[in-house]
Parts: sequence; C-alpha cells; structure tokens
Amino acid sequence: MTWTLYLQRGLGMSPFHAALAFVLLSLGELAGATIAAKSAGRFARRLPQAGALVALASMAAYGVQIGCRQADLTLVAMTGPVVLIGFGLGMVGGPLADMALADVPHENAGSASGLFNTAMHLGIALGTALTAVVFFAATGGGPDGAVNRDAFTGVLWWAGGSLVLMWGLMFCLPGRATGRNG
Repeated sequence: MTWTLYLQRGLGMSPFHAALAFVLLSLGELAGATIAAKSAGRFARRLPQAGALVALASMAAYGVQIGCRQADLTLVAMTGPVVLIGFGLGMVGGPLADMALADVPHENAGSASGLFNTAMHLGIALGTALTAVVFFAATGGGPDGAVNRDAFTGVLWWAGGSLVLMWGLMFCLPGRATGRNG
C-alpha cells in the first residue's frame, strides 16, 4: 500500500505504471520461488537466508536510488532493484513453508498447513499496518511528493529491519533438510 502511494504521489506515476512496478516485483518473486523449488531440500535454511539478504541488499540499493534520483526516478531505472527485491522474497517464501511443515505427521498436515497460511496472512496484515503507520506518521496523508518520498524511505528502513530480524530467526530452522522429503 505505501509503495503504491510512493509511486503515485512521490514519483507522479499513473496507476497503470504503478501496477507495472508491481508486475516487476511479482516476476522477480516468481523467479526466486522457481529457483527455490528446484533447489528444494538441498540448502535447508541457507536458501531463505540468502533470499532475505538479497532482498535486504536490493532494498538498500533501491533506497539509495530513491535518495539520489528523487522525483526523477523512472520505472525503467528502478527495474533492477525491484526485480531483485522480489527475487529475494521469492527465495524466502517457498522454502519456509516446506521447512515449517516437513516434520508434521500426515494426519495433521491439513491443520498445520492452515495454521501456517493463517500465520503468513497475519504477518502480511501486521506488516502492512505497521508500514502504513510509519508512512502516514511522516506524511499526515498529504499528497506532497517530497514528503511521500521521504516517508517511503522510512518504510524501507522498517522493512529492512524486519528482513534482518527474519534472517536471524531463520537460524532456528533446521540446518539440514529434514522430514519426509529430506
């Protein structure tokens, strides 16, 4: 949500061009998830940890790009960091589900999967709400482009901090492939 506001208010993009930015992010995520699926089980927690670091580094590069280019940042110019952010996040999502559910007995698989998906959606909703608080605390809901750019840079700091925390928590995951498939 805050990215949409940044793209439209901070950069003056049309809704169509803002939607194209989300397509870029999604294509990166699809590529990362595809690589993660093909590498399933071989790298255990190292794969999602690497994905979190790729997303973090790309997010930092995007933040620097925002700071340097300001209102002149174009969709073409942001393609690299945005695709790489999606790529890193795609490397996180798939393997986490496999690792979290690998040791669940067959008779509990449906309940465990439902709980995992509920927790994921709760995390997304909480993350969206918290980034909105950071964003709107800085903008006051105003349309000023410079204020929206600065507010989104603040959101990137919060999201980056969350990725660092997520990366650290992944050390609690198995170091080697386990479960029925490993």
